Amino acid sequence: MAAFLFLGLMGCTHHGPTRQFATTHATSQASQLRYVESVDAYAAVPDGWHADPLKSSATHKHQVWISPSGHTAYGIIHFTLPMPIGHDLALWGFLENMKRSEGEATLLSKKWDPNLYAIRFVVVGGLYMVRANLFVRGAEGWAVYAGTLRKEQIEPDELAQAEQARELTKIGK
Repeated sequence: MAAFLFLGLMGCTHHGPTRQFATTHATSQASQLRYVESVDAYAAVPDGWHADPLKSSATHKHQVWISPSGHTAYGIIHFTLPMPIGHDLALWGFLENMKRSEGEATLLSKKWDPNLYAIRFVVVGGLYMVRANLFVRGAEGWAVYAGTLRKEQIEPDELAQAEQARELTKIGK
């Protein structure tokens, strides 16, 4: 699966918790977290999913894991910023980058989650539908997502695995 998205010049003026962790999942699932240094996050990669090569630039690192069918992805994008500039502006940048890479980016939903201290959003691009959590902490941020190819059948079990992995992901050290 090609690179999903790239976040550029985005940031945050909020000052909240520096870490998040979904505590509603079983302890055994939490023990499956592994630290991925390139994206500075603890990932919950589903069994049987394979990593695509790391994508990177001067301002971001993007790791994607692909499902057995190839129709679903779980990904973490870690990005740096020149200065803190806000979650909403970060989301705007995400959408602009998706438009550039896929030709379109239609925001279907957006909601601030005070428990995660992040924006939850769903966006449809030319190639992908992405269900993401967007975290911004000072001059860095993360987009953690479950994505599906628009032109392929959605595999409900794989999407559920990707969404669970997204919720279990812990950002930062």
